[in-house]
Amino acid sequence: MFNKSSLVVFSKAMLRRMYDVTSSFYDALYEGEQIRKFGVAYRLAPLPLKEVVLDAGCGTGLITERLRGGGRFVVGVDFSKGMLRRAKGRLGSRDTDLVLGDVERLPFRPRSFGLVLCLTVLQNCEPLKAISSLLRALKSGGFLVLSYLKRSRSAVSIEAVFGDLVVKDADPTDDFLVLNKEATRRFKWRTGKAAARLYGFSHQGGTQQDKVAQGLRS
Repeated sequence: MFNKSSLVVFSKAMLRRMYDVTSSFYDALYEGEQIRKFGVAYRLAPLPLKEVVLDAGCGTGLITERLRGGGRFVVGVDFSKGMLRRAKGRLGSRDTDLVLGDVERLPFRPRSFGLVLCLTVLQNCEPLKAISSLLRALKSGGFLVLSYLKRSRSAVSIEAVFGDLVVKDADPTDDFLVLNKEATRRFKWRTGKAAARLYGFSHQGGTQQDKVAQGLRS
């Protein structure tokens, strides 16, 4: 008899095999879509210079490649060996390290990265567990930028906690969040305007992009 934990492991194993198989033609299917989402993420949180940054759920390295430059060292993490092999072929070893790991349990020390980027990954995870893991890896003063599929089960639990911070309609398929280190306290607050004012970026009153820009300048 399967319990909930064993079903999650079983599901992850199936997903891992699926991505191992699709890694050979992933770019042909999704390159344009992923680059488009990276463009949105870049507008929401410009890339820091001379920082160690994390591409969480890096896949074939499409976004990892674009994070390089500006004195940055980029770490890509993915749970699919097939995807990481493709990423290695694309990236080599210049200013980059690739790690086999799960975003729900990142194999890094706390406060390791000045920027954490996680695009269209949370539908494959327990989303709040993954966000907690990603925030744990983030330095004070850094930013976590993530996207999730609008029409997914993940959206319900994410928006129950961070709904007033969500950047909606910036992309046809995904909604976005920009969070800072203090957003970890969100998990204790759930909903409410008081929490929205204290943690993360509130998008009420003015355009979402204007609010994010204001938060980044402060």
